[in-house]
Amino acid sequence: MNNRPKNSRETRRFAGNLISILSSDVVNRGTTFVIYIMVSRELGTLAFGQLSLALALFYSFQTVATFGLQQFITREVAKQTGESQRYFTNALTIGLATSTIATALMMAMTVLLDYSQATRNLILVISLGIIPFVIGSICDSVVRGWEKMHLIAFAQIPANAIKVVATTAVIYSGGGVLEVIAILAGVQFIIAAILFSLVAIHLKGFQWNAISFPFAWSMAKRSSTFMGIDASVAWWTSLNLILLSKITSEVEVGIYNAAIQLLIPLTIFIQCVMTSSYPLMCRRFARNADGVHEISNHLMELLFILVIPGSVGLFILADPLLVLVYGSEAYTASASVLRVIVTVVLLTSLSGVMGQLLLAGNRELTTLRIVLVDLVSALILGWILISNFGLIGAAWAALLTRVIDFVQHWKPVSQLMEQISLAHLLWKPTSASAIMAIYLTAFSQWHPLLLVFSAAGVYAIAYLIIESWTVGGFRNLRARYL
Repeated sequence: MNNRPKNSRETRRFAGNLISILSSDVVNRGTTFVIYIMVSRELGTLAFGQLSLALALFYSFQTVATFGLQQFITREVAKQTGESQRYFTNALTIGLATSTIATALMMAMTVLLDYSQATRNLILVISLGIIPFVIGSICDSVVRGWEKMHLIAFAQIPANAIKVVATTAVIYSGGGVLEVIAILAGVQFIIAAILFSLVAIHLKGFQWNAISFPFAWSMAKRSSTFMGIDASVAWWTSLNLILLSKITSEVEVGIYNAAIQLLIPLTIFIQCVMTSSYPLMCRRFARNADGVHEISNHLMELLFILVIPGSVGLFILADPLLVLVYGSEAYTASASVLRVIVTVVLLTSLSGVMGQLLLAGNRELTTLRIVLVDLVSALILGWILISNFGLIGAAWAALLTRVIDFVQHWKPVSQLMEQISLAHLLWKPTSASAIMAIYLTAFSQWHPLLLVFSAAGVYAIAYLIIESWTVGGFRNLRARYL
């Protein structure tokens, strides 16, 4: 039987979902990045650090508040679309309870950590966004299970446009970082309202009689493993910022986060690829687990094509890009941090694919064990290295923890990964990136923006030449991909 039509439909669906998710995430995280730039340029490094810390804590507690429902609902709705109303209604019941508790815990932690009054006020205000964030996330996960990712863009794009316009008006009219954080919290209410309306319309109303406390309790127990995974990852990735804030100061938090923010384009792409492929992986595992290596192979190839040159470019252009983006020589201290953590992106792409395989294959407990070890490792390494080496210690702690994460992911999926030739996937983007690196080094005196765009062109040409040579010419290349 010829599976090409089915595979073609799945490919088109994946591509459409990827574009929708990518546009939504680019708008969401891109606008947040713009706000970071405005705060750093207009309000200074201290305000930038305070904003970074408040959003890191918000991210950590919002992940606990969602209680693993995002991954769980996406997987179950992808498999049982007819049960969408039941999962949606009971997930909201769970989410309202968990988000209320998480909000109270975040407020309590703010007091216990004994931050300055200004920093404390920021954290308290942003904590008010947890409840609407959870409601929006539940709606988002139902939409992802349906693979109607374009609906997410309908909520994210207008809400984030409001976020940028309002923040710009506040900052340039003399407002401070407290007003900025209030806008960010308010945007969560807008996104939740739009997504809830879209899901309710698609389900033809919200059915209160679908609430079943026994079913909700069963859902909570089944999603608790996902909660452990998501919460561990969230606290692991935010831990360096929290440790820096207590061991050093909020200024160092800002300098460290400045480097992290330059990785955002690459991390957005990785996350969008992972999110778009997850429903497809779940269905493939349900039909035939042995055939999922083909998807993994294509995902890694796609990720390497952009992640490798992006990492090389950031490593070489770290200093001029930081000054260009943040408008101050103070952020050149972030360059050494960026050159260390840029390696993290490649490991993240590999671990991301392997992690999706584990979750699609119902191996949540394995993933939970992995991220718990990551969290403990991040705490130990972070405390030791930051205490002794400050900013650069935080960077090395992040890299070493990611290496530990990669090694842990490799073992449970090693049999599948043996069917994938990493050397075959790596050599073409690595070779093209090497050509690009020579170009960047030779013309390093040019303006950073001109270098970025011209280097992208050099890489694209080099990669196409290498790829066409391997498949026997441009005609075969076109036949393969078009």
